Amino acid sequence: MKVGDLVKEIETGHMAIVYGVDKEYYGARQAYKIVGYPPGTTLHPRLVNAIRPTKNGINDRVLILWTSKTYGREYIPSNRLEVISESR
Repeated sequence: MKVGDLVKEIETGHMAIVYGVDKEYYGARQAYKIVGYPPGTTLHPRLVNAIRPTKNGINDRVLILWTSKTYGREYIPSNRLEVISESR
């Protein structure tokens, strides 16, 4: 995804143009997790026993200009957008 691309919001189908991209803004590649305790167990940070990949990984923060809404510009995580047409 780069500046000038035409994108679509996956949930609503609204179109937008990419105004800017902040690489690797949201998320992390891995996280400390607590694994293997039964439901109802009281957990605290000292019980961390695993390092695992995060669910969504790292996402870019994308500044978009809506073409079909009246919101103007807005920042959205890249996993909520789909590229429709790439700019040259």
